[in-house]
Amino acid sequence: MLDRSIAPELRSFEDLSFDYPQYITLSNGLKLYVVNSGDQEVSKFEMICRGGLLEESKPLQSFALSSMLVHGTTEMSSSDVSEMLDYNGAYMNATSADNYTHISLNSLNKNINEVLPLLRSLIENPAIPEREFEVLKAQVKSAYQTAREKVKYIAQVAGRQMYFGENHPIAYAITDNDVDGLTRADVLDFHKKFFRPENMILVMSGKVGDKEIECIEKCFGVESITNQPNELRSVERTPSANRQSVVHKEGALQSAVYMMHEAVPRNHPDYINMRFLVTALGGYFGSRLMQNIREDKGYTYGINSMLIGRKSGSKVVIASECDNVYAEPLIEETRKEILRLQNELMCDEELEIVRNCMLSDLAKTLDSPFSMASCVSSNILYGTGEDYYNRQVHDIKNITAKKLLEVANEQLNVDEFYVSVAGDKKQLTL
Repeated sequence: MLDRSIAPELRSFEDLSFDYPQYITLSNGLKLYVVNSGDQEVSKFEMICRGGLLEESKPLQSFALSSMLVHGTTEMSSSDVSEMLDYNGAYMNATSADNYTHISLNSLNKNINEVLPLLRSLIENPAIPEREFEVLKAQVKSAYQTAREKVKYIAQVAGRQMYFGENHPIAYAITDNDVDGLTRADVLDFHKKFFRPENMILVMSGKVGDKEIECIEKCFGVESITNQPNELRSVERTPSANRQSVVHKEGALQSAVYMMHEAVPRNHPDYINMRFLVTALGGYFGSRLMQNIREDKGYTYGINSMLIGRKSGSKVVIASECDNVYAEPLIEETRKEILRLQNELMCDEELEIVRNCMLSDLAKTLDSPFSMASCVSSNILYGTGEDYYNRQVHDIKNITAKKLLEVANEQLNVDEFYVSVAGDKKQLTL
């Protein structure tokens, strides 16, 4: 009989590896990556299309297009599309990012021949019906009006404008006039420019057989490709000389603190070391920031740090909310914890905790064919290379306290953080 008074033995991960799938070339030259795994008769089809936030000629074009794709084609109404997806047990989603729009379709394999042609029709001939488009605009305007009342959003906007520059697309603060000025024609112009076969890479995951691949070939491999893919836009940062911003929010009961620091790009040799440092600093519940600022000082319910890697660069972000009077000491304690990373070797116990935390996150990637496909999609979006997953595992397993100390001193500087605070200035001491 199992003795439940004895804790199970703890074991570290022994073998984590990801065999990156080879792509199939369709008749017209389109690349199709296939992650064939799993026992269930389900699959997920993904399209990664060039064109996102940085390619917009007007704010919200890519967002509006991805939001409106399921609202019908030139031949089918929005309700017809919804009914067809529901009837066939399928689900479609679309999101826009910096340089790409990502579209996915989950489906039962037995119905793939019904829903994949529907997806093609939605991609090629979106209706963007005027009524639904105006509803979307009203929802977006309301969402931004609500966000502007929140100190978290205010601090993020102020921080991004210092870090990227006020005119950078990623830092731009959407206004009511931007929403009102967006037209159906603007969205269709963006569609015409970017939603073309040469701009697309396809990923299929799940239990994928010849039938599913043949259906993809019929839907997306027949149209001739004669043009070159669109160039992806890169916008240089024009950071502010000022590294601190305090924005007054009358009557705010809390302050939001948002800190940013430039980091090495994803393909840099020190990127995984930086992820390790940022995880130790504030990337899990038992992190240094949580232990100090939440558990010991009681300044906040939560504080976290993250390393956000984009195609064009990366940044360290530290974010929290607290009582107005605690904003300054919270920032000071955060700086102390960063200095500790630079001045003290990490102990073996913490090193092992963070290592297992990061390896556990990587292990989740191998849980299902859909999560493995997400790894492939991410590599395409960020250009990290086919061996990126295995490189992460290798680097995490071999990280040393000495190396982390070196990287912390080379890549982190408390004086180079951009710090934005939004709250009631009457109670702030900054």
